[in-house]
This record gives sequence, structure tokens and C-alpha cells, in this order.
Amino acid sequence: MIGRDMAKSSKKQIEQQIRERALNTANILLTDHARKRMRERRITLAVVYDVLRKGILVREPEPGLRHEALECRMERYVEGRDIAVVVAFEMDTTGLPVITVMDI
Repeated sequence: MIGRDMAKSSKKQIEQQIRERALNTANILLTDHARKRMRERRITLAVVYDVLRKGILVREPEPGLRHEALECRMERYVEGRDIAVVVAFEMDTTGLPVITVMDI
């Protein structure tokens, strides 16, 4: 069940929180799946950081199926490519687990 704080947060507020948290690289936690996709798609860590720090949340955040966080897809045009980075967002933590990374 997603906490009330997240249900009350607007998409813009969540986007801003993701950007702020991403300023500290220690907050960005890459899952094994995300690392694998980065290698397969030749997406560097620097690009992931850039998308999280400067990207936009185009789609509405969705409840995660495997966790109690919101799945948020940050998007940005970087180095000649449209890239999306999906993170598991929770209000009560500063961590940003990266679920997957993709070209869009």
C-alpha cells in the first residue's frame, strides 16, 4: 500500500524530489537488472545521473508491482538519444533504486 504522503504529492513535486535526491550520487542505487540493461543498451552512468537530475516525469507515477514504492519514469534527450530511467520512489527515504534504463 502506498503511503498517504505519496498519494498527496503531485507529479511535479515527485519530479523535483527525484532531481534533488539525484544530486547526491550515493542516493542512486543501481539494481542488477538496471546494470545489465545499461550494458546492453550502452547507456553510461553519467547519462543515468543526467536523466535523473535534469529529466522530466512525463507519465504519471504508478504503484510498483514488486515493492511499495511508486515507479517513476524520468525522461531526457541526452547525447543524441531519448533515454528513460525508471526509479522506485518513496517519500520516507532518500534512496533512488534504479529499476531499469531504456532508449525511448
